[in-house]
Amino acid sequence: MDITRRKFVGATSAALVASPMLTAARAASNSHDDPLGIRSDFPLLKTTNYLNTAYHAVSPNQVVEAGINFFKDRADPADSIGPFLAEGRVVRGKFANLVNAEQGEIGLIYTTTEAENIVVNNLGLKAGDNVVTDDLQYNASFILYDYFAKNMGVEVRIVERDETGRTRFEDFEKMVDNNTRIVSVSFVSHENGLCHDLRPLSDLAHANGAYIYVDAIQGVGMVELDVKAADIDFMGCGTYKWLLASYGTAFFYVKRELQDMIAADRRGMFAVTDMEKFRDFDPYPDAAKYGFATPAFGSVSVVGTALDYIGRIGVNNIEGHTVALAHKMREHIVSLGLKCDTPEGNRSSVVTFYHGKSPDAVRSQYQNENIKVTYKHGGTKIRVGASLFNNDADIDHFNAVTSEIAKLG
Repeated sequence: MDITRRKFVGATSAALVASPMLTAARAASNSHDDPLGIRSDFPLLKTTNYLNTAYHAVSPNQVVEAGINFFKDRADPADSIGPFLAEGRVVRGKFANLVNAEQGEIGLIYTTTEAENIVVNNLGLKAGDNVVTDDLQYNASFILYDYFAKNMGVEVRIVERDETGRTRFEDFEKMVDNNTRIVSVSFVSHENGLCHDLRPLSDLAHANGAYIYVDAIQGVGMVELDVKAADIDFMGCGTYKWLLASYGTAFFYVKRELQDMIAADRRGMFAVTDMEKFRDFDPYPDAAKYGFATPAFGSVSVVGTALDYIGRIGVNNIEGHTVALAHKMREHIVSLGLKCDTPEGNRSSVVTFYHGKSPDAVRSQYQNENIKVTYKHGGTKIRVGASLFNNDADIDHFNAVTSEIAKLG
């Protein structure tokens, strides 16, 4: 039968109702179990236990409305994109405030991975140099450095996590030396949710004449990050996970004193102060120079609204709420005898574990209960992440279903 995506989604949504176990868990919980007072902003929660923000976020009504308003303009376009460009400058400032940076240290680019490419392509890597990362870093970094290993003879050193799921500082110390050009880590790992203590790694890199790059997409908006206190050099952060926004926009932090060294890797009209001349153009003197072409204005618009939303709640409040929920999930997973890859006492809301069962059977159990999780490594590993809208009833529901999974043959 021919069925369009629109019809399929509509049919699926109509059929989706809160599962009996979820209904029971919520009934057993306080009906006012809404610690941050925001659950009504996320209609999906009426039918779905969403624990998959580590993959991509559910946007609140306010952010969705911002997107709708942007596309209304496409039906009757404004005479100028000037207001959109001005909004981009404002959004850079909002993100800067979130991470304690200067607005001039924040560029608007398109993806997290783009940030690391810009940095590394400016380092002049050559044979004899090495880069240090860990096995918790995002896959795109491995692909990037593999290119330099194969084509420039750069050594890639990978710190492996221990049996607790942590990468130990002393193992980084063994890897970093005077030939290290850059240390690359995630603020929060996509692989097991480990939240790195960044300042010791920054100090280690700098003591050896190296730089530190941080992939922050899995952490900013969920846990607090102060780029000055952490003394990091470069950071990339997309906006479709814990920043509750969309695809096509990412923030690029470059420490002020390093911006002359990190040249823009492309040239275009929005990277210069006066685009109307014929020659002798002047690039922006700050991180605005990395935004060379027309931004994804719609994505920029919604992330501005999302940053306002997060700012009203406070990342400190989000962190306190969600990390506690993650600890509750981890404790239950461990109590079931399942292998948890997330360290005890970890400072993030992401938890991962191996179930040791049939991946198809596990997927069916969660899907039948309308629980959204990430299925990693062919479904053998589960990643869950408590977001700002989740509550104790959601966690109780997840724990109950996971208990049933642990009983599978």
